[in-house]
Amino acid sequence: MDKQEKVLKLIKQESGKTTPLGTIPNDECYTSMQDILNELSQWSHKFENKNIICPCDWDIVDDEDDIYSLRIDFDDKGFHGHTNTVKSISCLYFTNPENPESKVIPKEKVDEFLNKRIKCNFIRTFVEHAKEWKIKSITASGFNPATGKGIRFQEVDFTQYDICVTNPPFSLYNEFLQTLLDSKIDFIVLAPFLNRANPCVGLPLMLRQCYLGYGRKIRMNFYNPTATNKFKTKLVAVDWITTFDDAQKEINKLPLTNGFKYENYKDDFVIMKNMTMKDGTHPIRVESFRGIPDDYYGWVFCAIGVLDVLSYDYYEWYITNAKGYYNRIKPSSNPFIHRASNEMVSNPDTKGFHGVVLRRIK
Repeated sequence: MDKQEKVLKLIKQESGKTTPLGTIPNDECYTSMQDILNELSQWSHKFENKNIICPCDWDIVDDEDDIYSLRIDFDDKGFHGHTNTVKSISCLYFTNPENPESKVIPKEKVDEFLNKRIKCNFIRTFVEHAKEWKIKSITASGFNPATGKGIRFQEVDFTQYDICVTNPPFSLYNEFLQTLLDSKIDFIVLAPFLNRANPCVGLPLMLRQCYLGYGRKIRMNFYNPTATNKFKTKLVAVDWITTFDDAQKEINKLPLTNGFKYENYKDDFVIMKNMTMKDGTHPIRVESFRGIPDDYYGWVFCAIGVLDVLSYDYYEWYITNAKGYYNRIKPSSNPFIHRASNEMVSNPDTKGFHGVVLRRIK
């Protein structure tokens, strides 16, 4: 049984009808229109004449017709109004899983379809700004683990599109992100904040295969708060990550300065003796980036929030977390001599850690 099947089995056993979409309660956070617009409006120049794919949505439209895929095409000759420059909308229906049926939404029903049927906030945002952002097309596909219907992200041919924009299921994040990286498609997607220090997100960030976007450590809800669920919410911290480096380039221009020198406060820093670097030194530990001395050129261990302000031009950095800070996936990109020692992991006085090691390079 592969990982996908195990996850789906777990969802069906433990979730059932406990959540509206049959999802794991902590698997995918609800993405509001405002959070989407806040980020995507800053990348609008990337969308001109592009075919955009939004996979992973389990509720693209009102599900009475079992629509799990749709494509909206735009052009200057499309009919105007609320739909901007919509040329056509085609949907794939899974009412009969053995024989999915494709239909085109009649032009006279397009406005009603977009206003009343679309539930995906990514699609809503793109439709509202299609003319302004000069988008060529939007394709959305979804898979509902509660019913087993739809299109899994592993089945999407990403090479047919220019940019992927979505909020994927976090339980499959490693596989999802690797799928995008292998396909060489540009993307702007959400990721769990804590995954900055895990290989599935931290390693691609470290290797410059992708970058943090503008929205970082933003708080999102696990569910859509409605009257039906008594406006119940559960917050999760997430990042936008992307193949575009525009946001990082802005940070690179600003050297990290805190206004104090190491020699004056060196007795305040804890030396992490169980973390040994290849140069034989041990990092000093700071609680946040605000504690990094301006004149220190040795290794520093810091919380993952430092990536919000870290200039890649002034610092080199590497991910690390607790038992596995030795990077087994790509050892050549590793500044450590060894993994965390048994003493550090088993010592009750030593808490587990995850974070970033860094040092100034200029």
